[in-house]
Amino acid sequence: MRSAVAAPSEAELEALRQGVGLVRHAGGLLEVRGADRADFLHNQCTSHVKGLPQGGWLETLFLNNRGQVEFLGEVFHLPERLWLTTDRPAELRQRFLRYIIFDQVEVAELPGYALLELVGPCAAEVLPAPEAGRWAEHEGGVVARHARGLRLVVPAERLEAVRRQVLGAGGVEVSPQAYALWRVEQGLASNPEALGELPQEVGLEARVSYKKGCYLGQEIMARLEARGNTRYRLMALQGEGLEPGAEVRRGEKAVGRVGTVALSPQGGPLALALLRKEVGVGEEVWAGGSAARVLEPPLQGGRP
Repeated sequence: MRSAVAAPSEAELEALRQGVGLVRHAGGLLEVRGADRADFLHNQCTSHVKGLPQGGWLETLFLNNRGQVEFLGEVFHLPERLWLTTDRPAELRQRFLRYIIFDQVEVAELPGYALLELVGPCAAEVLPAPEAGRWAEHEGGVVARHARGLRLVVPAERLEAVRRQVLGAGGVEVSPQAYALWRVEQGLASNPEALGELPQEVGLEARVSYKKGCYLGQEIMARLEARGNTRYRLMALQGEGLEPGAEVRRGEKAVGRVGTVALSPQGGPLALALLRKEVGVGEEVWAGGSAARVLEPPLQGGRP
């Protein structure tokens, strides 16, 4: 049975592709305090947190001992503390607590914050933001620039003020369905594609530092850097029967799985899928029992 996936409006898609789309993300905020906060977090994630200056921020990953992604996150260096955003803050906090032994570290979940993103080429014209790699204060929270727009963490009571500011400047509030389709078009992984996979196979290698010391999954990362023998890559699929999590087959052989599925107003169902590298662009595969065509992101306006 086909999933009940709604097609986004053209106005939402135009905002994400050509203007400014306001996206609210699920998840929450952790605060890490204590004299060993930077060392502790540095040893937990794939990024060089010890080298992050106050006022800086970065995107990172938390892996398991097989080098597979467990959490995606963002670290903001504030005075006397580190902020960490993630989609499952309570679970990530419990992971941290298992590793705190003699470290002078306190990890607390901060309720009452909203995680926002401004996506689109005009995002920096809507809200002032510092140079890449830095954050600035905004509405009691933080705003930071990345390659696709702006990231914001703001108190929930200031959410409406930010929303009015963005919409008043020409931005458009977009649905999760519109954002999902935009991600598929761009070939950008999130939880449906990334969790349980190697960062290098889902386009998240930029979040991995190969120059830092030991962390969970680091040995696998070092092997991949030395050998470069990944087997999968993130591609797009177009077909009528696409379902999240469905096995992808080429003939009798399993060659991957489906991640995010979105509905394009122009081209029907589209999906991100993790496929073996030998599967070529334009090939026909079977996903969940239905035929699908392999496409290579980025796609233009919902089409290859």
